[in-house]
Amino acid sequence: MALTFPEVLELKKAVDTNCSAYVHFHDACGGQYFTLDETNEELRSFIKSYFAELSMTVDFSEDGMYFTVK
Repeated sequence: MALTFPEVLELKKAVDTNCSAYVHFHDACGGQYFTLDETNEELRSFIKSYFAELSMTVDFSEDGMYFTVK
C-alpha cells in the first residue's frame, strides 16, 4: 500500500503529538518503509491502531525499528 505525502505527514504529526516520537519516511523504487529512532510497545501499538482505523495493517521488523504498511 503506497501512502500519499499528505498521509505520511498526518502520520508523522499524529505520532509526534501522541508519542513524542519521530517517524522517518523512505520512498524508493522497491517501495515505502518507515524507521523509528527508538521503539517501545506503546509506540508500536499506537502506529498499529492508527492504521487499523484506516483499514490498513502494519508489519514491524523483528527489532521494531522498521515498518511497512499494507
